[in-house]
Amino acid sequence: MRYGTPLEWSELLGVGPDDLPAATGRLVQGVEVLDDTVVQLRTILHDSPDRGLDEALMQLERRAREVVELVRDLHHQAIQELA
Repeated sequence: MRYGTPLEWSELLGVGPDDLPAATGRLVQGVEVLDDTVVQLRTILHDSPDRGLDEALMQLERRAREVVELVRDLHHQAIQELA
């Protein structure tokens, strides 16, 4: 999978290449909070009589977890390439 170059990510996140590991670390924290929030919301609404809502939240939960894994991978790549 192509993650992009450190320079591309530095430009996107508005930091210098040396600050990229810290910036991607903050990004990991942000997507983890988002994932936790989605899980909490799905837990609250799991017994909803609206099956469509429950299914949509399950899909959102799966996708949020995928995002967490992808951003974690990006963070590890940034650490390896810039260490």
